[in-house]
Amino acid sequence: MRVNTGSTGFRSLSLSREKFLLVSGAVMAVMLLAGCSGAGGDGEPGVDSVDGSTGTAEKTESRRGGGGDGKVDDSESGRPQLRLDTSAVEEVRMSQGYFQCLKSQGVKIGKIGSKLEGVDPDLLGWPGGNVSVDHPDAEKKCLGKKPLQPPETDPKSNPHYMSDYADWIECMNGKGLKVDPLPNGEGWNYEAGTTPPSNSEQISQECMIEAFSG
Repeated sequence: MRVNTGSTGFRSLSLSREKFLLVSGAVMAVMLLAGCSGAGGDGEPGVDSVDGSTGTAEKTESRRGGGGDGKVDDSESGRPQLRLDTSAVEEVRMSQGYFQCLKSQGVKIGKIGSKLEGVDPDLLGWPGGNVSVDHPDAEKKCLGKKPLQPPETDPKSNPHYMSDYADWIECMNGKGLKVDPLPNGEGWNYEAGTTPPSNSEQISQECMIEAFSG
């Protein structure tokens, strides 16, 4: 559930972000830590995943699904799981299998380059726009590789989502990150004319953890 609407910051809400393209530095501004991509036996790069109970990063092999057979992989089984404390760097690493799949489906995706400090510039970065809207077929075929948003930030699994969301917005505004909420808790935008502080990503993530883990 990370949000990603142009100038917002939800890591999620809809990670697409769907990408506020690490606008705040990155949410879903919001999640990830360390680990690095490797290569699986079939030549596909591995994807970092995180053990939710121990917080340890471990490798899981990218699953094929985005090939020419046109099969849809929308299962949550085996998908990388993001946590509230997942960093932007870790999220990018965990998303490499998803990005590679989208790229194989013709979605324009470039390298992350210097957009995010601490990450290999040769890794793929977030595609522009909203993939589910702009490239629905590719999104369906690659969904099985897309990292799952933290369950706390999913309205379907968190019955107190809107209350937690309101606390998140209040916390960010209280710490100087001036934002306007979007309808139905879908994310947020910076207030018009606002220049985000250099630590905007840190503020967003700290407030998200505080609001959704309470």
